[in-house]
Amino acid sequence: MTSRAAQARGLETRQRVVQVAMAEFARHGVDGARINRIAAQAKASKERIYAWFGDKDALFDEVMQVGLEELSVVVPITTDLVDYTVRLHDTFAARPDLQRIAVWAWLHEHGQSGRLPERRLKGYRHKIDVVRQAQGAGLADPAWQPHHLLATLIAVATSWLMAPVDLHQVAATADGTALDPRAEVRRAAERLVRPGP
Repeated sequence: MTSRAAQARGLETRQRVVQVAMAEFARHGVDGARINRIAAQAKASKERIYAWFGDKDALFDEVMQVGLEELSVVVPITTDLVDYTVRLHDTFAARPDLQRIAVWAWLHEHGQSGRLPERRLKGYRHKIDVVRQAQGAGLADPAWQPHHLLATLIAVATSWLMAPVDLHQVAATADGTALDPRAEVRRAAERLVRPGP
């Protein structure tokens, strides 16, 4: 096998490890994920995984980065923050694995902000800048701190997807029809984003 072919094969294996790891972390979280399972499913050696990523937390950082990059492509933020919130809701509804990865990260990394890689923080800095732009253009209530508005809109986007099943059942209309979560997300985002009278 030529050096170039070996490099291509190694890159394919590395990408396969990241994809398998994403499913493993989505299902089990960081603490419950096992490198043994990832290695077996990805058809890669544990030694190679450790050589590429260092440890399980570093592999999770890579998975988070891949997920954030995918979100930034699929759901790019614009100054229409209401539309952004609805699109984020739609994406998480269609790709619950991405939402689960994000939730596991919030739980696992809470209070560890000093160790997060700069490339992960860069995406959120960009989002906060766009929120500031929306506020400066009169498209979003300037009374909010930009980072707090972003955090609140992310919470709104995921709220109905994260709500207990019991609440879904209780919230059904009198004729048993479920509420339209997308419409509710839009309504809530509009109230948060648009300055009041």
